[in-house]
Amino acid sequence: MVNRILLFFLLSMFISQAQAANGLKNTSGNDNLAVNQAVTGRIGNADAHLHISQYTDVARFWQASHAGDSLQSVTRTKAHHFLKKAILPTSLIATGLVTMAVPKQTVLSKYRIHDTMHDWNPTFHTTADDYLLFAPAVVTLGLGAMGVKGRNDFLNQSLLFTKAELLMSVMVYGIKYATRVERPYGGVFTSFPSGHTAQAFLSATFLAKEYGHISPWISVAGYATATGVGMLRMMNNQHWISDVLAGAGVGILSVEFVYLTHQHRCGKKNNLVFAPALYHKGGGVSMAMTF
Repeated sequence: MVNRILLFFLLSMFISQAQAANGLKNTSGNDNLAVNQAVTGRIGNADAHLHISQYTDVARFWQASHAGDSLQSVTRTKAHHFLKKAILPTSLIATGLVTMAVPKQTVLSKYRIHDTMHDWNPTFHTTADDYLLFAPAVVTLGLGAMGVKGRNDFLNQSLLFTKAELLMSVMVYGIKYATRVERPYGGVFTSFPSGHTAQAFLSATFLAKEYGHISPWISVAGYATATGVGMLRMMNNQHWISDVLAGAGVGILSVEFVYLTHQHRCGKKNNLVFAPALYHKGGGVSMAMTF
């Protein structure tokens, strides 16, 4: 009887230890599973994060590339637009150079054209060309000052006109002193190009840019005035036709370039007044600013 009790007790202990060992094994398996799941989750999150990061980088790269392409496209469009606008003025300058290069006896020679014009009226003289060259610009700035809506507000009109004047002056006087072409009346070597004509066509182009959209006759009137200034410069024996053609090209080109590059637009407060000033024997520029 005692042996049976002892055997039963040993079997009970063995079964208890086996169950405990099995429970420990299951617990360890669950823990391992939890660890594996945690590790897998972390790896999955890392992969997801890496995927999102890569996606973000690609998106940013695409946006930057797209922005760069857009900027290049805008730049190319502006350059193409300027090249189209530059055809006329560069053609005028080239034609003026042709009249200087051909032999004196040919029809296109500046000497032949000069002699033909002065045969009509050798004693002709007027000072109208000293005043008409500013007329289109005065009209433009006057309309802007009165509040007539143009392409730009009055302040930006003044800035554009100022920059065009500076560019035109640098080009005209730089070419004059580089080429040193003698004037028709002789003794003075500042003939090419004509500064009066450059100023007149700058003013006409400025008027056409700001108010030519209202009516084409506004542009026609401006360019007719500028052409008259060029003709008077030749009839007054001040310039050759080559000087007038080149001056017209420089004036137009200056305005086109300034309008292309004028990016920083100021506010619309009319605190700056800039306009040509006309005198008895010449002209200048007047400017007033309120603070």
